Amino acid sequence: MALPAKRQAGFSLTELVVALAVAVILLAVSLPIFLRAYHSYQLSSAARQLADILRLTRYEAIRLNKQVNCVIQPFSGDASMTSASMTDSSGNPLTGIGAATVLFGISGNLVNQGGVPSVSAMLTASNIGSMPTQSWPAGVPVKFDARGAVVPPTNVNVFYLASSVAPDAGYRAVLLMPAGSIQIWSGDPTGNWQELR
Repeated sequence: MALPAKRQAGFSLTELVVALAVAVILLAVSLPIFLRAYHSYQLSSAARQLADILRLTRYEAIRLNKQVNCVIQPFSGDASMTSASMTDSSGNPLTGIGAATVLFGISGNLVNQGGVPSVSAMLTASNIGSMPTQSWPAGVPVKFDARGAVVPPTNVNVFYLASSVAPDAGYRAVLLMPAGSIQIWSGDPTGNWQELR
């Protein structure tokens, strides 16, 4: 007497097609949200890198007990990128363990103040009072003296960053105070600003 054959466990073709359709729908809904968050993260990361090289330049000036500069300028290998590097007071690049160079590209690069919305609201919220500000031009070094203060100590230097590939990521602003302290601000595309911690 023959035993009935056992049915093997598995999925039918219909079940597989339905599961695949649900996965595709979930991916289509979540991908734009993921990409927006990723581009925002990249822009914030570029702002933190700029703040870090400014801090490192300041620390090197204090450590070496002499003026050290941070030169921010278009990158020689690609005009769409910006480089930030450390030099001595004569403009010679620093070498050794304390030296650093950072490249900013399309995911977060320096932009002119003119296209950034609600700049005055951000500056008011930053509690800098009536101190004059200047948006840092390319190619002019940020100078730190042996005490770690910005030379000349008369302005708050502001660096604005944006992403050319993801304008919906908004803007970031790095504020360098005359004494050398730094604030990082995040703004959406409409100009609502908040300080990053």
